Amino acid sequence: MNAELPAPLLDYFAKRQAARAERVRAFLDSLTPRERALVQDAAVMGYVRGSMHPHGEEIPLNADIVADVISACFVFPDLYPAVATIERCPGFPDSCPSLRTVPADPPKHSGGVRCGCADDEDEEDAR
Repeated sequence: MNAELPAPLLDYFAKRQAARAERVRAFLDSLTPRERALVQDAAVMGYVRGSMHPHGEEIPLNADIVADVISACFVFPDLYPAVATIERCPGFPDSCPSLRTVPADPPKHSGGVRCGCADDEDEEDAR
């Protein structure tokens, strides 16, 4: 049965959806660029790791999930630069002396910058 919902209820749903979207936009706008980058890196990797979780398996505790997500971000520093570079350069991004650009790779990520402070010298010579 595919009955159409009443117009006032559809209008209510549309207003609630718009209000939720505005609340998210306002929250993200209130963050510093660094905070926004950290939220984005952790949220995207969390989503990726969650989508890989076997169906029917027990979900780990929060601390284990956070550790898994952060560890996965460290493995892909170019994709998750805000999380991956925090241990290398406490000044990232504002006072990092070795910023490196990360080209965009849609739809995977929108690019940005990463810290190059811990890059191997061999990598530096290859640039």
